[in-house]
Amino acid sequence: MASHLTVETLLSLTPFQPDGSDAVTSASRDFLLSCIKSQPAIHRVFFPSFEPPPLLKLVEYRTFPIDALSTAFIAEAISKLKDPYNFYRIINKAVVEDQLKEVYESLHWKKLGFHLYTTLYPDVVRETSTNIRLRDFMGADGHIWAEKLASHVMDPRWLRSIHQGIVRGRYTEDLYNRDMNALFVKLHLLDPQSVIPVYQFLLNQKELATRNYLGGRLEWSLIKTDIERAENKSKTPLTASRLSLTSDIDLHYGVDVEDFIVTECRAMGLWNGTRPDNYKIMKARDRCVLM
Repeated sequence: MASHLTVETLLSLTPFQPDGSDAVTSASRDFLLSCIKSQPAIHRVFFPSFEPPPLLKLVEYRTFPIDALSTAFIAEAISKLKDPYNFYRIINKAVVEDQLKEVYESLHWKKLGFHLYTTLYPDVVRETSTNIRLRDFMGADGHIWAEKLASHVMDPRWLRSIHQGIVRGRYTEDLYNRDMNALFVKLHLLDPQSVIPVYQFLLNQKELATRNYLGGRLEWSLIKTDIERAENKSKTPLTASRLSLTSDIDLHYGVDVEDFIVTECRAMGLWNGTRPDNYKIMKARDRCVLM
């Protein structure tokens, strides 16, 4: 494999798909959703069969408010679903929106995004024809490849080709910033000390803009089915099995969801103090039909 590694291949490795989407950003967002699903209080109620990914142990949240994001994200999904038990009515939607906006627009969001992005990048990004990954350049020789890559992009000929592309309209400012940020990610993963010199050099050539590696807010509809399943889960009294077929039975739906709202959501001010209409009576005649 080592004989197939070249600086040209290293430079060509890209997370960007033909449609312009970023494969690593997509993977990072999916991974963050897995992190949310794995939070103990949330996993137990909404995702009991979900298996946390092995990479979860590599995540360093540090000051990122993962508990706050997770709870607010679940509350958002509950508030957007018009369920028959009125769980959506007991969520304080305005507070949920404020909490999520605070997270999504924070520096913490960008820092976590970069952390997840660089965690997944080495194995997600690969050269399609040879299957060479960025990880193949990392390791003991990582700093050597970083030096080679830095020398290549600081070569006047390479810079001239980039600038000519911009001047002639074949290469836009947005694409330039996108690709330069991708370059910095490679250098960071190969040898973190190589980033600043290259960044400062390129900054002297042209203004650069940093990016948000996680993108915008998470899409609550991705967990719609899981929320509905938890809300529709019914519980009967422990004595139900001993009741005769002529007895009515009390049913409570989404008991664990209600408990989540009045504990986890309440602690963040996301519960408005009301209760859902999740208590039903199953008539004896209906029990007979079901049985």
